Amino acid sequence: MNGPENKSILDRFSTNALFVLVSRVGAFVAVFGINAVLARHLVPDEFGAFALLFSIATVFSLIASCGMNRALVRILADESYCHSESDLNRIFGTALWTSLIAGSIVGVLAGYIAGSFLVAEVSTARVAILFAAIVAVRNVQFVFAELARGFHDSKWSNMFGGPAGGPAPHLLFLLALLVQAAIGISMTLQDVLLIYLSCFVITLPILVIRVRAMKEDYRFELDRKSTARWSWQGAWAIAVPLMLTQTFGVALSQADLWIAGAVAVPSVLAIYCAAQRLLAFLTIPLQISSTAVLPLVPELVSSGKHQQLQKVIGLSTFISALPAITIGAVLLLFPEAVLAVAFGEYYTKAATVLQILVAGQLACVLTGPCETLLMMSGHQNKTLVVNAVVAIAILITGTLALTTYGVIGLAITMATATIAQNVFNCWLAWRNLGITTFFDPSYLGDALAIVMTRFGLKKETAHATG
Repeated sequence: MNGPENKSILDRFSTNALFVLVSRVGAFVAVFGINAVLARHLVPDEFGAFALLFSIATVFSLIASCGMNRALVRILADESYCHSESDLNRIFGTALWTSLIAGSIVGVLAGYIAGSFLVAEVSTARVAILFAAIVAVRNVQFVFAELARGFHDSKWSNMFGGPAGGPAPHLLFLLALLVQAAIGISMTLQDVLLIYLSCFVITLPILVIRVRAMKEDYRFELDRKSTARWSWQGAWAIAVPLMLTQTFGVALSQADLWIAGAVAVPSVLAIYCAAQRLLAFLTIPLQISSTAVLPLVPELVSSGKHQQLQKVIGLSTFISALPAITIGAVLLLFPEAVLAVAFGEYYTKAATVLQILVAGQLACVLTGPCETLLMMSGHQNKTLVVNAVVAIAILITGTLALTTYGVIGLAITMATATIAQNVFNCWLAWRNLGITTFFDPSYLGDALAIVMTRFGLKKETAHATG
């Protein structure tokens, strides 16, 4: 584990983590602020409808990406793939046409579902059309941001990337809502969706132009004498399982909202949404560490550097668990106070639901980026099975629990399923790769060394352990 090579890997991990931290904090501030503003300026029915549409849009973005968001990163980062200039053009073309065509098709489907079923109380034809356009445009931005990650650009990929859309358009959206609220203009769900779409229309061209420039820079690094292994069939063979795995994974995290939206009355949905939204405090640290290791996993696996991979994964889990445990303790001890400050007194009814959901989410954090590790190391089919089985179980048992015991029953179902999913994925990572992803306090020294090095308190040496 010693030596300059190890130092390089850990330095890249810490650099990636820093960029992800900045972007995820920005995204969290934006999304949390958006929900806080809308909770105060929309009636509960429309606020619940927006929260439901927001979660559904994330899943539809993953479906529309066809898995290319992860597959192209794996192909570009895997040392066993040798790229020629023509292959690079094919990769770029695949990202463009897949996101445009699939985004349009899935966007129409999303609009139909939104207008016909999920928000019947507040739906109009314009709401359905706006939602369809949001899904289509957001998908293009999603795929191109992940393509930037494949080109080893952490700044742009993290500012625009992620199935939820990235912090850049959401910060712009929050600013627009604050201006609207300050002026005193009343807002409806249709107005909110129109503003949201406009923010993506403004930011998307900036990203596409930048990624084209990255492609040209990357072209000069290619070994033109090598024989490339790129193929359409190979790309789709990687992409489809990744798309299904990600879709089921997000479906697991949002299934409770969908069940509540389909079964519960809108006011109950709004209360449940308030509790569910606060889970972002716990998920962000794990999202940061998982995204930081994303381009490193295929590189280390393909070169057989399992020992270095273990250290990167162990550090990732340790670094993300510390803030999550602290925040989780606050949410468990003072749920009503946090809900009142965040959303208003009306939403303190969600205190017990919040406590139950937090317990399940803490288990997810403590098992580390096991799903990301499996997906980016060629074991996506195994975690796909786990996610699919658990998602189906949630839809069945969650519906029964909600109709029988109310939102408390739904929350218990969700927390139990989250624990089962992550424990099993953690076990799969150990069995197939020999990598332990769960929280290990022994990584404290390595984490402190990285922090001290990043802030100039300790000089890196060729024999540093990270």
